Amino acid sequence: MKIDTLFRHTREAFRSLTRNTWMTFAASSAVAVTLLIFGFFLVFAFNISYMATELDKQVAVRAFFQPNVTDDDIDQVIAQIKKDPAVAKVKFVSKEDGLRQMKENWGDDESFFRGLEKGNPLPDGLVIQAKDPQKTKALSDSLDKYSQISDKSYGEGVTNNILGISEWVRNAVFIFGLGLAILAAFLISNTIKLTIFARRREIEIMRLVGASNWFIRWPFFIEGSIIGVLGAIIPTAVTLVSYNAVLGILNADGAYSLFKLLPMWPLSMYVAGITTILGILIGVWGSMISVRRFLKV
Repeated sequence: MKIDTLFRHTREAFRSLTRNTWMTFAASSAVAVTLLIFGFFLVFAFNISYMATELDKQVAVRAFFQPNVTDDDIDQVIAQIKKDPAVAKVKFVSKEDGLRQMKENWGDDESFFRGLEKGNPLPDGLVIQAKDPQKTKALSDSLDKYSQISDKSYGEGVTNNILGISEWVRNAVFIFGLGLAILAAFLISNTIKLTIFARRREIEIMRLVGASNWFIRWPFFIEGSIIGVLGAIIPTAVTLVSYNAVLGILNADGAYSLFKLLPMWPLSMYVAGITTILGILIGVWGSMISVRRFLKV
C-alpha cells in the first residue's frame, strides 16, 4: 500500500468516527467496560503468578557437611555443584549463620542458646536451588556422590505440595484468562458490528461503484483499531490507579510487608501493553468480520 493511500484511509477513518459520534462512543464504551474487567483480571493473574514464582523459590535442597570437613573440601564441593546445569544457585551457610538464623526464628532466649554459642553443634551446610523446581528431587539425589555431605533434605512432602499448588494456580489462571479474553472479544466485536451495520449502505454503494474489497476494508480496520485504543485508555488508567492505591494501603512493596505483590513498574507496563494490544486486535477482528458480510453484494 502506498503512503498517500494509507493517509487517505486514516483520514477517512477519523472523519467517519467524528461523523458517527454516538456509535463511536457506544463502541468505545463497550470496549472500555470489557477491558476494565479484563484489566483487573490481569492484575490478579500477574500477582498470582508472581506469588507462585516466589513459592517456587522457597523450594531448595539443604545439604549438611561432615563435621571434619575442611574449607578446601567445601570449596571443591561447591565448585562441582555449580557446574551442574540443573543448579540455579548455591549458597554456603556456616554453622554461625545457622545459629543466627535459629535465633531469629525461635527468639533470642539467653538460657537456651548460651550453651550452643560456646560449642556450636550445627554443621556447615549449603542451600541449593534448582533451575526447574520440579527437578528438586533429582538434584537432591545427585548429591549422594559427595562423601563430604553427611545429610540432605528438601522437605519432600511440603515441596510437593508447594509445587502442586503453584502449578494448579497457573493452570487455573490461564484457563480463566483465556475464557475471559474470548468473552471480551465476542462482546466487543458484536458492538463494532453494530457500528458497521449502521453504515451498510455506504459500503454497498462503494462496492457498486467499483471500489476493491481492500480499499473498502482499510478505513474500517483503522477505525476498529482506534476504537480499541480509545476503549483501552480509561480501563488501563483506572486499573493502575486502583492497584497503586492497594499497594499503598498494604505497603505491599515494603521489605516487611505481609503480602508480596508485584511492583508497580513492571505490572503497569504489562497491563497497559496487553490491554491496548487486545483492544486493537479485537477492534480490527470485529471490523474484518462485519465488513466481509456487506462486501457480498
